[in-house]
Amino acid sequence: MKKRILIVIDSLGAGGAERVALNLAEALQKEGCALTIITVDNIVSYDLNEEILYKSLAFEKGFLDYYRYEKRLHKMIDTLQEDEPFEKIIVHLQKSTRLMKNYQHPKVIHVVHSTLSQASLSGRSGLRKSLKVQRLKAIYDGLNIVAVSKGIADDIQAIGIVPKTLKVIYNPIDVEVLKQKAREESPCLDEEYIVYVGRLAASKRHDRALEAYKQSGINEKLLIVGEGDMREKIEENIKRLELENKVVLCGFQSNPYAIIKRAKLLILTSDYEGLPTVLIEALSLGVPVISTDCPSGPREILQEDIPDALVGVDDTEGLAKQMHTFVHAAPNIPLQLIERFNAQKIAKAYLQHL
Repeated sequence: MKKRILIVIDSLGAGGAERVALNLAEALQKEGCALTIITVDNIVSYDLNEEILYKSLAFEKGFLDYYRYEKRLHKMIDTLQEDEPFEKIIVHLQKSTRLMKNYQHPKVIHVVHSTLSQASLSGRSGLRKSLKVQRLKAIYDGLNIVAVSKGIADDIQAIGIVPKTLKVIYNPIDVEVLKQKAREESPCLDEEYIVYVGRLAASKRHDRALEAYKQSGINEKLLIVGEGDMREKIEENIKRLELENKVVLCGFQSNPYAIIKRAKLLILTSDYEGLPTVLIEALSLGVPVISTDCPSGPREILQEDIPDALVGVDDTEGLAKQMHTFVHAAPNIPLQLIERFNAQKIAKAYLQHL
């Protein structure tokens, strides 16, 4: 009989953690597991495998919302377990962790995808920071936590969170699936380009990418794949830098791999990350990458094998220089770099945990 695995996540919207959760679900399926996914918010931007049972809590903000929806979620899970219990429950993202913290099951794993000190504490000081730290501790203390990078694990401990267990398991990458998706027709340009794939969010620092691209002087166009609340600001920066004829905003793409595969270079210019899977995905498709050396994931991915792909967070000039260099002379991508993130190894690590 197949092991039943439940994944609980805030949503399956257009984000990296959401894509990671789906990758993990598919890897666990290949290990012979039966998957159920519950989203807290009724948002799905990706195509779902028809063999995965999907349900949504359809969370709505309101009076005592977390109290009410915690009870509903727990009842939903209890109902799903009436005939056969889940072997493991894997919880992604903070809203889901808040709702699942008190659920009684011997093997609940809470996955942390970002450096909490940056995502939750950045810009706070004094009492505001102290209160937020106490709130994070109230959420995460005493849980079985999986951090998707060593940097995140270190950050969790530095904040003062005391988990029941803390283990690092990287994000899964199925290279064959990526290559299959990359063979689909690209919805964007046929001409040469470089690409930035990520939510249009302030922390992703598209302004830094645009400045460096302008300074690099390369002829290839820049495609920006993603959607978010910074779109208008990015459009303003494109006009300010007079790049209207060189930068293309492609919006969200449920399959960005056909675009990534045809790029000469993928760039990432974030202020902080957890473990930016898009870097590993691009490298798996043979596409060189450049990233800011931000906390916490890019260094873990690149430092050992392609150190020149890392540039200082505020080194726009260095970023521009490396963009020009990599477009004209891309470095080799060692096989061992990709193998560290092998999807089946990662799936087995989750199954063996606890």
